[in-house]
Amino acid sequence: MTVLKLGLPPTLRRFFATTNCIENLIGTVRHVTRNIKRWRDGDMRRRWIGLGLLRAAERFRRIKRHGELDGLVTALGAANLLERAA
Repeated sequence: MTVLKLGLPPTLRRFFATTNCIENLIGTVRHVTRNIKRWRDGDMRRRWIGLGLLRAAERFRRIKRHGELDGLVTALGAANLLERAA
């Protein structure tokens, strides 16, 4: 589903049209986990990834015009109804 099809306002369209936020998140997790040489089990993996996500969350910024996110929820709901009807 594309951002244009949802008919989002320009401010949200600009934010969701890029992958910068995801790339920064992945980069931070990689930075936190770069020196780990021995991943013992799944639980340890989850802890390290969780730490990386927490570090990334410290650098998150509020979306400009975040009050318009209700429009995103409405647009996604409408798109979901259209998919189910098809």
